Amino acid sequence: MSDVAYLRETELALMNAPFERDGWRRAIEMVAKATGSGAAHLAAIGGPALMPLDIFVGREADRIDEYFSAPELCGAANWRIASIGAPMTIQHERHYAEARALGGTGAYDDAVSAIDMQLGCQSALINDERNFLGLALIRSQREGPTDDIVYGRFQHLLGHVQRAVRVQLALDSEAAEVMLGEMATIHCKVVLLDRHGCLSAVSGSAEPLLDDRGPARLDGLVFGLRDREENRQLQRAMGRLLSHRSDAPMVHQMRAGRAPCTPDGRWKLSLIRLPDRPHGLGFDPALALSFQPLTDRSGSSGAGQARN
Repeated sequence: MSDVAYLRETELALMNAPFERDGWRRAIEMVAKATGSGAAHLAAIGGPALMPLDIFVGREADRIDEYFSAPELCGAANWRIASIGAPMTIQHERHYAEARALGGTGAYDDAVSAIDMQLGCQSALINDERNFLGLALIRSQREGPTDDIVYGRFQHLLGHVQRAVRVQLALDSEAAEVMLGEMATIHCKVVLLDRHGCLSAVSGSAEPLLDDRGPARLDGLVFGLRDREENRQLQRAMGRLLSHRSDAPMVHQMRAGRAPCTPDGRWKLSLIRLPDRPHGLGFDPALALSFQPLTDRSGSSGAGQARN
């Protein structure tokens, strides 16, 4: 198959990625091959789980965790992370060299040299204060650095990757609304979150919980609790539930809505881990939060407490 024909096949694979089982893995494998790169990495960083998405394809894919399991290799030592730029801009070997020149990258240099993954290019698809989703081409010394052909093909395919991500977001948002409709009643206060800790859907009766005087808040689309200690407890629970790979739902319960007059909280919060979906980018609902008002001492049901 000619390069042009394979490039077209790769575009079609990206178009279909949100709809097929393991569609994203197959599409990213084709992006690597279309650019003559030995490997590619589609990853998301942020949210309650440190690495909510991690698709590595190509050479050494079966052993990559052995080399990069150390936490420091995902921190300041990692010059690929240090080189992350604005969405849809491309960084390559020149940017990597600039990051290495700042020092402190020896551990990552040793890891990539051991498996000959020093070269390549990358681009962020989503990059804000709380979340990152990006794609990197990983190239060996034999494959050579990013030349004009590799750069051009990667730049061309990035537009198709971005469109496929938008389709995935739309599909997952629709799925969240359907799921919410199945779970929620007029009295059911439910919030659905994705693996990145971002809002997928919220029931109408739960919306007042996000008001200025409610127990919950949004930072962009990132969900949290207004009380700092409660939020720390929630974020730890979310990270723990999301890191568990079982398909069986799990539940964490806590109190929320503490105030001087209600030190035990106004709400019983149930955090439920939803079953994993075998494909996608983690934007589909992964956690369900249910708020139930705690009965006060007078026996009232706590009506209107979402405003307090």
